Amino acid sequence: MTESVIGDIDDVLPAEPNGELVHWMEPRPLTVGPTGISLATAAAFALGAVATVAVLGLMHWLGPQRRVAIPRWARRHRA
Repeated sequence: MTESVIGDIDDVLPAEPNGELVHWMEPRPLTVGPTGISLATAAAFALGAVATVAVLGLMHWLGPQRRVAIPRWARRHRA
């Protein structure tokens, strides 16, 4: 290829990235240590457990009203 063709291709192609990010895209340094990760995991587990108990309680509370039924065999032998 001639020098002019290579120059024309360089004008059309975008500039190669140099690996730098825009200043607002720079990743923040990780400031949470092992204690913070452990606390977040424990809090997530506790929140899940509380939510599960709340849903089960609501299902019981909002469920159909049930009467205590005495089995037929118990009614026959009752005085």
